Amino acid sequence: MLLEKLLGPRVKTKVSRNKEQLSPKETLLKEIDDQILLIIGKNPPKKYMKKSGRICKHKDGTPKMRPIKSWFSDENQFKPTPLGITFLQGDRNCYDIGHYDKLEILNNFKDEVSRGSYRDDLSKWNELCEKRNSIIKKSKKIVIIEKINDR
Repeated sequence: MLLEKLLGPRVKTKVSRNKEQLSPKETLLKEIDDQILLIIGKNPPKKYMKKSGRICKHKDGTPKMRPIKSWFSDENQFKPTPLGITFLQGDRNCYDIGHYDKLEILNNFKDEVSRGSYRDDLSKWNELCEKRNSIIKKSKKIVIIEKINDR
């Protein structure tokens, strides 16, 4: 029996390039939501543990996971680092949180980002993300080309 009769028509392969791309603002809001989940503690978002660029695995072959890194330091400071890049640039890139609740700070930050209060910081952060991503893509292409040339 032909696969078309069994499964239906062919579809486009799902790869990361086909995923819906979020705008920088949407990406930041999603990262803030992840931080809120981390603070609440119920089912916190997790990332793969990596060593030398490779995902670490348990003996049974399943990948090792760890909770995402908090934007709140042990020194009682708030330093947002969505996608691993500091959001607030320069020497003064964090806030002392004082007596305020971490959840209140995150909700306030989310509201202000939604209103567009951090537009300049958002554009600078997005430029840094794009620059890093282009460097990563170039280095991956170089590695692939070197592997092809070694054959």
